[in-house]
Order: sequence, then structure tokens, then C-alpha cells
Amino acid sequence: MNTALFPRTRGRSVSSLMDPSPLTLSPRDPLTRARALFRSTRARVAYVIDERTGKLLGRITRSEILVISSSKSNATVESVMDEPPIVLAPNDLVGDSVKNMLAADEWYAPVLEGNKLLGHLGLEHVIRSMLEENPSALEELEIESIMTRRVEVAGRDDFVASIWEKMRELGYAGLPVVDEKGRLVGIVTQSDLLSEGVRLALESSGGPNRGPRVKEVMTASVVYLYPWSKALEAARIMVEKGFGRVPVVESERDKQLVGIVDREDLVKLIL
Repeated sequence: MNTALFPRTRGRSVSSLMDPSPLTLSPRDPLTRARALFRSTRARVAYVIDERTGKLLGRITRSEILVISSSKSNATVESVMDEPPIVLAPNDLVGDSVKNMLAADEWYAPVLEGNKLLGHLGLEHVIRSMLEENPSALEELEIESIMTRRVEVAGRDDFVASIWEKMRELGYAGLPVVDEKGRLVGIVTQSDLLSEGVRLALESSGGPNRGPRVKEVMTASVVYLYPWSKALEAARIMVEKGFGRVPVVESERDKQLVGIVDREDLVKLIL
């Protein structure tokens, strides 16, 4: 696709698209409070700041939150926070920023002025701009041309702990769930695990807690598309519903899983 289709989005400043109010935490906040905030806000990332100076100290993601093993842990946010792999400035161009974020496999990046947090840029903010700038370009593009065809999946009877290991290893935040014939029956995401109160004690000496099976925590009423669906529909789903990925099935009748499209697939169109 010609990059001229989204020149305004590509050339915009990061500050014009960023969210100025991401979730923030204090380094002294208990991890149990952080978990509750992630669960209630459905945030994917939070930034740890010095409350006195506003300086960015680090970040914490949903992945770290999910491995808190106890509801009465005394651990604090600073014990698990890390440095953001990508940091943006307000005047950085969106096209360059997206390129760097994708290279680092990051969906979010903090925006700093000096060392103070101004907000963060997420891939969904870029997709929203693409929708506003040139929806007809997305309407002309079929999902089949941008989707990932080799899809990592989960089974209904898989243990959540083993699927979580797979998600961590691959860097995925969710997996489609299929039956023994490869038909889509649901999706399991980090958000589902948080909503269901799943605790993954990966740090225990006895190994992962096997816990529940996927069928007990997955979302069964999954939104899906077809190979001939338009990229415009996928973009609207991601922006309006906050989904990070949408499975693609061969037909309504048998729901054979044939691919998946995520936010990265869409924002690559501006590059």
C-alpha cells in the first residue's frame, strides 16, 4: 500500500495523538492496589512516577500484575517495575515513532518532556487517526492481505498456567481458542485472566499452579471477521471496543480459524 494514503497520520507529532492521562502509580503502591487498578481500568500498562517531581521512574505491565501470587502480598510496585524500552518526545513524528515501537515489539510508549511524563502513545491512537484521515483506503483493503495466517492457539481443556507460559514466551496478550477440529470457540486474553481473578504463581519452587482450564476463563462470545472483511471493520473494532486482535474464520457456518489480525498489522500500513 502506498504510504501516501496516510501522510497526515505519519507526519503528525506524537503530542497530537497521545493519551495525556495514562494510568500512573507510585513506586510505593502495593502490588495488590496496582492489580485492582489494572482490573478496573482494563489498562495494559501503567507508569511509575515520583509524585513530588512527576519524574518517570519506570513502568509496569499487565504481565507483571498477573504473576502476583497472593492477594495479601506486601510487595510494592517498585519491586517489579522496569524501564520502558521506547521513550518518545512530544515533537517526534508518528511515523518514526511507530517504526521504533514495532521494532521493539511495544504497543505503548511514554511521552516525556525532560524526564516528566506527559502521556503515552498507543497503537490504537494511530489507528484512530488513520480512520479519521482516510477510511476509504481501509475500506478497499481485505483482511486476507494483512492477517497472520499461522496462528498460535489454545485448547478449551488446556490449563491456564501452560497457556500463560506460551503467551509470555511469544509475547502475546491473547490467544484464540479452538476445538479439536480447529474451529473458533473463544478467545483467552490477559484481560480475561485478570477479570476472573486468576493468579499465576510462576515464582513458586513447586512450579506453576495448574489452576483452572481455559474453558473456565475464556470469552466465548468472540468477535471475528472473514478473509474478505475489510480492514476498516477491523480498525473500528479495535478503536471502539478496545480489542487488540480479531480472529479470522473461513465461514460463518463452521468457524474454521484461518488467521488473525492485530493492531500491528494495521499500523504497518503507514510505514
